[in-house]
Amino acid sequence: MSSPLPQAKPSALLPDPDAPAPYTFERVQRDSDGGEVARLEAQNLLFEKARPLDQLPPTPPDGAILDLGSGTGFWSARLAERVPRGSLTCLDRSGELLDLARTRLERPGGPRTAFLLQDLRALDLPQGAFDLVFTSMTLAHVRELEEVLNHLARALKPGGWIACFEPVQQSRRFAEIHPPCPNLDFLMDRLLDMVESRGSDLSVSLKIAHHLDRLGLEEVALRNYGAALHGEDARVCLRDVFLPLAWAYLRHRWEPGLLERRMEAAAREAPAPHLWLDLRRAVTLARRPA
Repeated sequence: MSSPLPQAKPSALLPDPDAPAPYTFERVQRDSDGGEVARLEAQNLLFEKARPLDQLPPTPPDGAILDLGSGTGFWSARLAERVPRGSLTCLDRSGELLDLARTRLERPGGPRTAFLLQDLRALDLPQGAFDLVFTSMTLAHVRELEEVLNHLARALKPGGWIACFEPVQQSRRFAEIHPPCPNLDFLMDRLLDMVESRGSDLSVSLKIAHHLDRLGLEEVALRNYGAALHGEDARVCLRDVFLPLAWAYLRHRWEPGLLERRMEAAAREAPAPHLWLDLRRAVTLARRPA
């Protein structure tokens, strides 16, 4: 078969594929031709179909937003539209990804932008600075969750909001598939087992809500939302997100050829154009008292 992820190269993986690494981008691959970046972009485009930013509270047009774990700047660019006369700060521990976000955002007519190269485990943010702190698939991979949330709560302005788009255990797979695709289900279960074994927390949203409540933030809420993908959208999710993830995480842990055969079977059993994916997401919201 042709390579399911031609961008991936063994030399691009971490030297020890089982070594702990704090963030997903480091756990998968840092290939020079953008394989992981392309997967992140495809994933975000699909998640955007669930209209996640509709879940956000209003932000003043001259307000200040922090995108924590901004990655390629996909969500940063959308958040910038909420503060045309304000400021947007992108924070990530990857200089490579911050460069991509900078390229995406530095254009005339938008908000003031800043790009912070920081580790979430050693944040250095001003207190009372932001109207909105936004995260997407970031806090699930941070073991020092309470310390990070404490710091983020202090960084909010009085009346400012934190919005964390992170996993909940009920939607462990992020999507239900119909008609059933046993090979794809098997791959996704092995993939998620691997993610959890490496320290990611797929029930982190409930813990975020609990801790923000304990911190004394107000209007704490955990909301579920989603979108049904059908036909070509579902096939794109399979081709550009699920299978590349399985390839990147599992290929060094299976016997040669076994993963390729399982992926071929998963691709064959998906009944185009009648495949449906029920995409599930959650957001935790809380407001600092005014």
